[in-house]
Formats: sequence, C-alpha cells, structure tokens
Amino acid sequence: MKKYYLMLALLMFAATTGIFAQADAKEIITMIKTNLATSKENLKSYEWLETTTVFLKGEQKSVKQNQCYYSVDGKLTKVATGATTAPAKSKGGLRGKAIENKKEEMADYIKAAVAKIHTYLPPDAAKLQQIYGAGKTSIQVLDPGKKFKVNFPDYNVPGDMLSISVDKTSKKLMVLDVSTYIDKPDQKVVFNVTYSDLPDGTQYAGTTSLDAAAKNVKIVIVNSGYKKGAGH
Repeated sequence: MKKYYLMLALLMFAATTGIFAQADAKEIITMIKTNLATSKENLKSYEWLETTTVFLKGEQKSVKQNQCYYSVDGKLTKVATGATTAPAKSKGGLRGKAIENKKEEMADYIKAAVAKIHTYLPPDAAKLQQIYGAGKTSIQVLDPGKKFKVNFPDYNVPGDMLSISVDKTSKKLMVLDVSTYIDKPDQKVVFNVTYSDLPDGTQYAGTTSLDAAAKNVKIVIVNSGYKKGAGH
C-alpha cells in the first residue's frame, strides 16, 4: 500500500512539474529569443579575440587566434593575429607523403567541425520559434521556478539536438549543448558553450568545447578581451 501511494505521489509530482514546465515554456522561449537578439545587436559595437585550440588524442596540435569585429555592413569579420601555431610538416619520402595526406584529411575535418559549430552559434531565433511552434520542444526543470533546459530537436539536421539552459530569474542564458555530426550520422560530435556576461549585460559564448570521439579530436574556442570598437 505504501508503495502504491509513493508511486501515485511521484506520478502526480511529475504531472504537476510537467504542467508548470509547459506553462513556463512560452515565457522562456520569448526570453531566449529576446536575449539572443539583444546580445547579437550589442556585440556589433565590440571587438574581441577568438582563440581556437585543437587537440588530437589529448595532445595540443594547433592554436589559431583571430581579432573579431563587425564591419559597418554588419558582417562579422575575423583577422588572424600573430599568435597562431600549426603542426610541423612531415619529412619527405613516401611515408612522409602519406602522413602529410592524413594530416590534410584531419585538417579538413577540423575545419568542417569548426564551421559546424558556427552554424549553431548564435542560435537562430526564427528556427527556435519554428521548432517550438511545431510542438517539438521539450523542457526540463533544473531548479523549480528558476532554471530550465529547453531542447530543440532537428535544429540544423535530422537527428541533432540543440539545448539551452536558462536562468529565468536573471533572464540569462547559462549553457548551450549540441549533439550533431560532421560527415556521418553514426559518428556523433557533441559540444557545449558556457555563456559569459559583459558589464552592460550583453551575453556571449565565452568557452566552446567540442568533442569528436570517433576522431579523437577536441576543439576549444575561447572568446575574450572584449572592448568597444573604434567609433563606439
């Protein structure tokens, strides 16, 4: 009998939580879209450094740094700085050529992985609304009434998942998680983004970390050194 009442209580709690979560969903989606739009617009007045570090089998292989800013036409511009390192070239010969070809293949994969990250950042508010409007989103309660995680399936490609964790009380984005793939759907890659705040409340992707287990590749992108650009 006790087990019955316990199960009933758990079911009622789950149902109630679900109702509250759905009631909060519309407000949270609106908050996410507003935050993304405001931050995207505010970032146009800043310039910053983007540092991309690539690890292969746990070993650091390369570091690339870009100075980033928005041009007058609103296009994000990236200019490579001197703080860039790349793997040394292999020696000559057939073996060296084979190694070099393998490196080129890996370089192409890493380039595609970095490009893939940027197809999710920043999330497109219109896409989020479309997925929500189609009734495909789900919401998890992380901290009742305060923190939630909203899942947006099939954001870019069938089978992927973009999730955004938010703090409803502060109206801030906390973390973005993505599960997707580069070439083959059965070779999943995952990455997460930790959001940071500027003094004026603008949010940006502070640290992005991608793991491609099938390739033993890890990519870490850090945005830092934000300051108002020339003329702002």
